[in-house]
Amino acid sequence: MAVRTESGTLAVSSLRAAPFARDVWLRRAGQGSDAVPWPRYGESAGGRLVCDSLGCTYRAAGRIVALVRRPEALAEDCRLVDVVVSPEPVRGRCEAPLVVDRFDLWRGGAHALWLGDRTVTVESVNTRRGDRPWVARPRASRRGGT
Repeated sequence: MAVRTESGTLAVSSLRAAPFARDVWLRRAGQGSDAVPWPRYGESAGGRLVCDSLGCTYRAAGRIVALVRRPEALAEDCRLVDVVVSPEPVRGRCEAPLVVDRFDLWRGGAHALWLGDRTVTVESVNTRRGDRPWVARPRASRRGGT
């Protein structure tokens, strides 16, 4: 996961995980390989990102996004934020207005969110690539006789 800081640079959730994706994001943002990590605990420079052991909250444009590190964060985060982003399955356990979880990532690939004063816009990689033969699509389950 990555977020845009107040200065416009990207801050990444991990310096170890997904190095290829991280490097692509950083190059596209004009940062080269200068990765800024999220704080383990506490606030980032500028205060947009606040983290603890369960996850982080990101505040911009009057919106709050929960970036879940551990599933135990869901109970509180789902009641208090506009968007929940979770690498774990959420499956109906969350009353937040918008949830992007493991299943959304599986179906649509990476997601980008743009936070506005009145809206949150979400776009997935598969949506952007369109319906092409080389775009992998999850198959429907054959359980239940269908």
